[in-house]
Amino acid sequence: MKTYPRGFVPLLHITLLALLGSGMLLAPGALHMRLEWDVPWFLSSGSRVWVAALHALSFLLMFGLIGALWTVHVRAGWVRRENLASGALLLLAFALLGATGLALYYAGGERLPVWSAAAHLLVGCVLPVLYVAHRLGAREAAARAWPMHSRRVQVTACASTARTAPSASHTVSTRS
Repeated sequence: MKTYPRGFVPLLHITLLALLGSGMLLAPGALHMRLEWDVPWFLSSGSRVWVAALHALSFLLMFGLIGALWTVHVRAGWVRRENLASGALLLLAFALLGATGLALYYAGGERLPVWSAAAHLLVGCVLPVLYVAHRLGAREAAARAWPMHSRRVQVTACASTARTAPSASHTVSTRS
């Protein structure tokens, strides 16, 4: 993530928190309206409209951020073969959330909106776990790539065998 501007990662985290927070506020209403569950509390209709607008705006911003991640981060991880499973699951989860979110608004019939609401809520609950797993996998991959940062090197043991100049086999000849 070092190739992105300084504010990119905080924007990504704020957008994720806005999606999660607004989704958690909308979940009781979805359970009540779509799945016909009795829930003790849900947002009033006026508040629900504003929270749904925040959720939709966060969704659009998140998909733009995923597009920005795709150009560098996802492709570099694919080439290095790092965090493939958790990254693919994250992308699949966001794709499912996008598809089921659109189905919530535009799907007709009786069964499809109910199934899309259930799938949207389920994948939305799993997404934070997938994100944390992906971040932990990134730390593990960084520790493997930079082992000197993860453990201390004993300098005294290396001092007696250290050379001050490279051996002749490691020098470059300038003769043609």
